[in-house]
Amino acid sequence: MRLKSIKLAGFKSFVEPTRISLSADMTAVVGPNGCGKSNVIDAVRWVLGESSARHLRGENMTDVIFNGSTNRSPHSRASVELVFDNPHHRVPGEFGRFSEIAVRREVYRDGNNLYFINGQKCRRKDVTDLFLGTGLGPRSYAIIEQGTVSRLVESRPADLKLFLEEAAGVSRYKERRRETEQRIRHTRDNLERLGDIRGELGERLLHLKAQAETAERYRQLKGRSRAARSELIGSELWSIENRLVEIKGALAEHEQAQAALDARRTHDEAQALALATARQERQAEQAERQQQIFLGGQAIARLEQQTLHRAEQGREWQRRRAALAERMHHLAQQLAREEARLGELQLEGERAELLLEEAQARQEEAQGRQQAGQERVVQLRGLREQWQLRLGELQGELTRLNAEVSHRQELLARIRLARLKLEDERGEPVMGVSPSPLPPLEAALAAAQANHAGAAVRQSQCQSGLREAQARWQGALGALREHRARLQTLEALLGEEPQEGLGDHLTLDQAWAQALDKVLGHWLGATTGESDHEIVQGRFVGRAAPPAAGSLAERVRGDYLPDFINTIRTAPDRAAALALRPTLAQGESVITPLGEWFGRNWADLGQSQRLGRLSLQAESERLAGEAVHLEAESLRLEALHEQAGMMAASADEALAQTTARLREAELGLQQARELWRLEEGRQSERGERHRRIAGELARLDEELVTEQARQEAACEAKLLAEERLEEWQSRGEDEALQRAQREQQGLDESLEQARQARERAHSDAQRLQQERESCRHLCELHRTELVRVREEHAQLALPERDEAVDLAPLLETQRRLEAEQLTTHQALAHLESELTALDKRRQEDHKSLVGLQEKLAQLRLERERLLTRRQALHEQFEELGVRFADLDQAALLKADRGKLRQEIQALEEQVTALGAINLAALEEYEEARTRAEYMENQCQDLEQALETLEQAIKRIDRETQIRFRDTFDKVNEDLKSLFPKVFGGGSAWLELTSDDLLEAGVTIMARPPGKKNATIALLSGGEKALTALALVFAIFRLNPAPFCMLDEVDAPLDEVNVGRFCSLVKEMSSTVQFVYISHNKVSMEMAEQLVGVTMQEPGVSRIVSVDIGEAVALAEQN
Repeated sequence: MRLKSIKLAGFKSFVEPTRISLSADMTAVVGPNGCGKSNVIDAVRWVLGESSARHLRGENMTDVIFNGSTNRSPHSRASVELVFDNPHHRVPGEFGRFSEIAVRREVYRDGNNLYFINGQKCRRKDVTDLFLGTGLGPRSYAIIEQGTVSRLVESRPADLKLFLEEAAGVSRYKERRRETEQRIRHTRDNLERLGDIRGELGERLLHLKAQAETAERYRQLKGRSRAARSELIGSELWSIENRLVEIKGALAEHEQAQAALDARRTHDEAQALALATARQERQAEQAERQQQIFLGGQAIARLEQQTLHRAEQGREWQRRRAALAERMHHLAQQLAREEARLGELQLEGERAELLLEEAQARQEEAQGRQQAGQERVVQLRGLREQWQLRLGELQGELTRLNAEVSHRQELLARIRLARLKLEDERGEPVMGVSPSPLPPLEAALAAAQANHAGAAVRQSQCQSGLREAQARWQGALGALREHRARLQTLEALLGEEPQEGLGDHLTLDQAWAQALDKVLGHWLGATTGESDHEIVQGRFVGRAAPPAAGSLAERVRGDYLPDFINTIRTAPDRAAALALRPTLAQGESVITPLGEWFGRNWADLGQSQRLGRLSLQAESERLAGEAVHLEAESLRLEALHEQAGMMAASADEALAQTTARLREAELGLQQARELWRLEEGRQSERGERHRRIAGELARLDEELVTEQARQEAACEAKLLAEERLEEWQSRGEDEALQRAQREQQGLDESLEQARQARERAHSDAQRLQQERESCRHLCELHRTELVRVREEHAQLALPERDEAVDLAPLLETQRRLEAEQLTTHQALAHLESELTALDKRRQEDHKSLVGLQEKLAQLRLERERLLTRRQALHEQFEELGVRFADLDQAALLKADRGKLRQEIQALEEQVTALGAINLAALEEYEEARTRAEYMENQCQDLEQALETLEQAIKRIDRETQIRFRDTFDKVNEDLKSLFPKVFGGGSAWLELTSDDLLEAGVTIMARPPGKKNATIALLSGGEKALTALALVFAIFRLNPAPFCMLDEVDAPLDEVNVGRFCSLVKEMSSTVQFVYISHNKVSMEMAEQLVGVTMQEPGVSRIVSVDIGEAVALAEQN
């Protein structure tokens, strides 16, 4: 990763938008004193997250904004953007996949700071996290400001250790360790809170256990009382049921008798009506039959007249029938002849079809042979043409090759002569070339690139897992913060409520909190006690009575409750409440969970804008339970996030190591290539003449071999052409072609004969088909005519039968009507006598029916009274929750109702002696016990999470110690090797202040050549500067930052030491990008790019950039 450019706008003296391009490995920023050179390094430090105005040479952070000059007004905003080139994707995190990363910081006059990464708004922490482990930061070893290079070696051991930790990549581990310790503290706080809650639950469990035992005793007494009452009610109900059975039997008998009388009366009335109807019908039948007798006489006379006419017509029909019979016989004979002819034609048609199929098969065979013969003729003609063309080509090629052979023989003689001359001129033998050392290094580079790619993939995967774990953890933390905020709000609201009163003694169903707030709102602050003598002022509530079934009292549990709550019934919603409203007794009401309150003639649907105390308590308990669960889940996700962070850090470290090895391989390969190019140059100079001679000889040898090969090929082609010409002349292909043509003519004649035979067979088949169709048509016509004649013959026979049967029914009907007329007259007389007897019996039945109806009314009144009593007893059974069918019937018969009433009274007295009963104590006890178990599980989860976090702390400490020890040793070794180079001798080393690597500081010891000073404070300013530079470059060798900025670090150095400093910077510029401010000419000459800072306008800095390479090239051209 390299620093590509710096963009400034309104930052200190850079008023106008300014872009500084850093394209070279060594860039020198030059200019006169006070022109704003150091502002460039301040800008870089500011963007990297510097939050101290003192380190930016100001009093507050708004001092970095341009404050105006004599000609310009102040600006309201300062902005600096760093653009990094990231081709190797070294930067960890989500932005590592971008090939270019832009980091921008803005500050306004109101003190508001904004940070951006690739145009996305972010936090300052995101910027610092982006560069963790890269060696970059607001106070890292990559930026050495003016005057601080010598103070680096004089810094406290703890401050000096920070540079080594940044180089080792431990800073991110320390940050995560700090966050983990904070989470451990939070976890322990939660454990303490859970312990307090568990203590309170334990006390409550003891109290609820006593109440649950009393409630259980109460339930047992109530059960015995309910059993006695059930037996008493069952005994009375059993006697009622027996009496109802007796009444039912009597009613059945009387109703049966009444039904019999009603049935007989109905039958008599129906019979009387039927007799009257029958009498009318008989009278109507008598008149109708008289009319039918008259009409029948007229019809008989008319038919006798028609009989004479039809006799003559029948004789005519007999004659026509005889003629039709003869015609039918003739048609039948003709039809038989045509059908026989049709059979013969069918046989002839089948034979003709067989002949046609044979002719078609012969024709197809002949066509196939004809087609094959035609193809053979075409093939032979094409082959003959090809051979003729090839013969002409071979004859021409033979002539050309003869001429070429002569030319090649002359050229071969000249080449042999030239080769002899070149062999005489050849001097010393060919010098051997040493094998190339590049392939092993290139293989090592390829392996390093593969390892780097694998490490990058693993690092990307780990970063993805880390982001996912962090997102889940942040989501859990957000939910936890939201619950805590709501819980604090509720606790604040509860703090405003009265602290003592009825509300402190109640435990309620959370779903009914709103309704209870509405009913008990102003009673929640009432005092409680055993008797009203304890009233001091305000409201007083005594011991609670047993809750009524279905009342609001069942939804709340407590020792003290006002009695009126038993008169308030409950409904799940408004519709159910409205349905219960008509059944409310005087003084009763009904309420829903939402606080909708209905009486018999009133309703209260208003809802308070502010939650009541009970609602607040219920919501607070619910949120507290959810908060504990969310805390446990947050700790679990936090542990997963920590584990993912460790894996990501390991992947980042592996990526950094592979990147370093990749750079070492690239540098080694580049150096080997330079040495190889130099060796190749020397070899080329020594063997230049030899290569020219060897090349000329090789070329002549190749030409000689080529000409010989071409000569041999020409001879072979000549022989081949002659052989093919003789072969063609020897072949008798013309005779084969003539034979094929004669066979073709024979096939054409066979095909014509087959075609004529097929046409004859086809015409015969068509003729037979036409004859067969004609014969079939005649047969159909004869069949149709025969059917028509038969139908006409049958119709002629019908009139005779009709003539014979028409008169006989009329005579029979006339005789039957006269007999029926006599019978009807006799039936009329019998009906009159039956009607008289039926009227007398109907009068007697009416008297009996009136007496039965009076007895039935008395029985029904008694039954209704017993049914009403039975319904009341059944309702009592429902209240007791007992079914009558489940009782012992034999025991009910023997039950003594007086003793049962005495037993019930004794049990009620025992219940009263128990006092106030908390019937919900059993449920509360189970709920409290369940909650205690849940809290125990939560404690175990928190302890497990705490153990996980402590293990994470140990892993972080262990990894930190390993990394720091490794980095310390490597930097110490590099310092020992660099210090003699910088000073021309002497020694320097690093020491730890204690054996504890986590707490130990770092000190530096330096002894220039010839000195044995005890402390580094005894060194001069230049020696301190050189020692600090040696330490910084030693760190850079281990973990090179993307760039290094130096602000006049060569100021205290003499010319000799400046030369050493420049050589060291030049050497390290192959792996590190250097940007330094200097007034030294030697340092300026070393730079590959000069960036000049001018201040022609007072208080305003401008940039002038010069590329040294381009300037030198332009000067050489001029």
